[in-house]
Amino acid sequence: MAEAITVNSYRRRLASTMAGGATAKKIAFMAFGDGGHNANLTAKAPDPEQTSLNNELMRKPLTAVVQEDDFSVTGRGMLDYDELVGYAISEAALLNEDGDLVGVKNFAPKVKESDERYETSVKLRF
Repeated sequence: MAEAITVNSYRRRLASTMAGGATAKKIAFMAFGDGGHNANLTAKAPDPEQTSLNNELMRKPLTAVVQEDDFSVTGRGMLDYDELVGYAISEAALLNEDGDLVGVKNFAPKVKESDERYETSVKLRF
């Protein structure tokens, strides 16, 4: 299973929040893309300095946000039957209420079929 990372820009915002800066916004969206894999269909390593997906195709509100343990948060997103049909989805990201990237996960591509819903989770560890 591919491991998600918390991007550095969000880590900087968390540090600023702890120092009395602006408050951290809740995660609210998931972005889906097809740029998270190499030519040989293996997942690219996510870059902690990235500020967006490699090739974002769609952004949707999260279907769920859960804290499964003391040191993580998981966002779940879903593509409906008619969304991104035929695309090879290989990257997903969590974004906050302002649309800023929080974390990203790359994985081997999965071609979205018209007769299926596609759900993915991005778990960030702190």
